[in-house]
Amino acid sequence: MFFSVFCTLVKSQELNATVSVNSSKVQGNQQIFSTLEEQLRTFINDRKWSETNFRANEKIDCSFTLIINEMTSSNSFNAELLVQSRRPVFNATYTTPLLNFREQSFSFDYIEYQPLEFNPNNIPNNLSATIAFYVYLILGLDFDSMSPLGGTPYFRQMQTIASNVQPNNWSGWETFGSERNKYAVASVFNEPSFEPYRQMWYDYHRLGLDEMATNIEKGREKVVTSLPVISAIYARRSNSALVTLFGDSKLDELVNILTGAPEKEKREAYETLRNIYPTRTRELDKIKN
Repeated sequence: MFFSVFCTLVKSQELNATVSVNSSKVQGNQQIFSTLEEQLRTFINDRKWSETNFRANEKIDCSFTLIINEMTSSNSFNAELLVQSRRPVFNATYTTPLLNFREQSFSFDYIEYQPLEFNPNNIPNNLSATIAFYVYLILGLDFDSMSPLGGTPYFRQMQTIASNVQPNNWSGWETFGSERNKYAVASVFNEPSFEPYRQMWYDYHRLGLDEMATNIEKGREKVVTSLPVISAIYARRSNSALVTLFGDSKLDELVNILTGAPEKEKREAYETLRNIYPTRTRELDKIKN
């Protein structure tokens, strides 16, 4: 019986998260940050976030890096949060990045040893709400990369969180302003008009990268079909969170893949990407070399 229960627990949780709290900018007792790091690790890795069971080797590799910039009181903090995730490429020995997102201004309250709790319909604090939001983003991107629109339940959870925190007036959740705030990110993944991006995400990964090990030309053709989709979104809304999310997670990889493309294809791709990401010409110039 014990063995059966143990196996069930091993299969349950979805994430294999590395958690780091960097408090080098803050003076004083560092014990609270060690406790916070351990509690975050437990909160993320030991909680059941979906209805899907994952075996140990199927867990999603991800990382949460919390950089404490200021301790405004004994229980209040200003920080940055970097969230990254990746998944294996089928029949290959490397992984592909799915998320590389930095929230540059993140304020939260934390009382040492107080349990981190989360209920999407009764959200107690900004720390657990924010971490849960990015967990669901990780899940949504991973599931979308495996099946068409497979991440829908998780993107809806993001929208639920973003809506339910509005009465708290926490910074970073505003319904207006920056396209990078959490409300804006949740909105684009739940807006039907942006479903072509999500379909492209599946094509890029499942029909593109996963195919390249057995048929590099066929796989690369699918990867390159991402360009007109991103270009169309950029033309419609140049500051869309989707444009930023794609560039931050996939641009380096896409550039490396394009270096093996025919010359005409490389030139066209370079011009398209330079128009969308004009500040990243140093990276894009590798396509032409």
